[in-house]
Order: sequence, then structure tokens, then C-alpha cells
Amino acid sequence: MLFRPSLSLAAALLASTLAGCMAVSVALAPAPVTLATGTPGGIYHPVGNAICRMFNLESTHQAIPCVAVSSEGSVENILRIESGKSTFALSQTDVAYAAFHGEGPFSAAGPDRKLRMLIALYPEAFTVVTRADTGIRDFQDLRGWRIGAGKIGAGYTFTRDIVLGFYGWTLTDQQRLLELGPAEQNQALCNNEVDAIIFQAGHPNGLTQEATTGCRARLVRVAGPPIDRLLAMHAYYVATVIPGGLYPGNPDDVPTIGTQAVLVTSSNQSDALAY
Repeated sequence: MLFRPSLSLAAALLASTLAGCMAVSVALAPAPVTLATGTPGGIYHPVGNAICRMFNLESTHQAIPCVAVSSEGSVENILRIESGKSTFALSQTDVAYAAFHGEGPFSAAGPDRKLRMLIALYPEAFTVVTRADTGIRDFQDLRGWRIGAGKIGAGYTFTRDIVLGFYGWTLTDQQRLLELGPAEQNQALCNNEVDAIIFQAGHPNGLTQEATTGCRARLVRVAGPPIDRLLAMHAYYVATVIPGGLYPGNPDDVPTIGTQAVLVTSSNQSDALAY
């Protein structure tokens, strides 16, 4: 007698077969390429998403999607590369240099000789913004004021500490310093919760435009003997200028220091994927 399975058994067998096929499909699907960016509202976030869109448009990579991942910024991004959590990442050049040589926040882990820079993207300026009513004009005037200086993991907090060191300050000296993200900084400045904010970005950018338009914010000079010593000791920093007239209420050039935004990866990645 020919065996005829019941409809319920046939359905179960079919479901099991389909599930098995799906499991094999998932198992065979290539892992996505991940690109660590920054916090929403910052510059790295849209830049990283744009890079992934370009990667995904390339027909030869359609089987391997690129996914942009939010993060706190350069320091966290480098750590993600070192741990293998991200394939690529955006970083400031000073942070990448520190990681390669095992300095600053990377001293415990030691030098990362596998870190590789793929391309320099655009210049970034160390930017300090204050409300006009504070009277702050130069970086040295910040002592004693409430400062929103970015979150741990962001690249500009690394640069901030380098700059503070050349002025003879530390975070413990800044009793009223507040750790805020990019979007929060502008709001805190305009709401008189802080008197100045510090970040690093290419110019022009929407964050500075928003602050200078919304609460008559002014850009602060970062120049003088301490900065001259810094530039002489660290070749990855360069003297730069935020042009006058770029933002409302800021007609004059504002001197500061700058780095480059770069795309980095690890030598653990294949040449074919990197290039």
C-alpha cells in the first residue's frame, strides 16, 4: 500500500524544508561591511552614510552591503576597528596617529601597527563657540566658564585635552565642564546652560550655522604661544583659519588648529575589499 502522509504532516515537512533552506541562505549570506561614523547631528554621520551609499551603488559589491554605524566618534571608531566590530571607520588624523603609536587613550592597548589610512577626506577645524554676551574672545579666556566639551569617545575630546595641556589646564581644573553630544551642545549654549562649546568639524557646517543664527554665537580664537608650541611639537596639527563672513555675526577670520578627517581600516581586511 502506498504511504500517503497526512496534510498536516506534509505541511510540517514543507515548513521544515523551507526553514532549512532559509537557514542555509542566511548562513551563506556574506556579512555586511560596517563603517563606524559618529553621532547623529555631527558631520561624520552623514559622511559615513554617503560613503556606504556609494559602495552599495557599485555593482561589484551588491552581494556585500555596506552599513553605516553610529558611534561617539573617532576614539570609539578606532577601538571598533581594533576589536573587529567595524570594517572601516572615520577618524581624525591625530586620533589615528595616537592609536598607531599606542598613545593617549590607546596607551594601555599599545601600538596598533595594523591600522591603515585609506583616504584623506576633508580638513577639520578645532572649533570653539561662545555666546556674544560672555565676552570670551580667545581660548585662554575660557578658564572658569561653563564649557560643553563633547562626549568621551569623540575625537575632539582627544584634541581638547591636548590643547588644554598646552595651556596648563586639565579637566579637574574645569570644575563646571559638561560632557555633551553635538546636538545637545548647541541647545545648551542657546539655553544659557553652558557658556561655550568645543567640537571639531569641517566648515561651513550646520551646527555652527545654527548656533550663530539662533543665539548670536561667536567663534573663539585658538592661537598664541601655547598653540605655537603645540604646532611645533605635533606635525599632524596645522594652523588654519575659519574664514570671516562664513557665519552671521562673525565678520573676521578666526585662527585655530586643524586636522584631517580620514577613512581607516585594518590590514586584517583584504586588499580587494579595501581598494
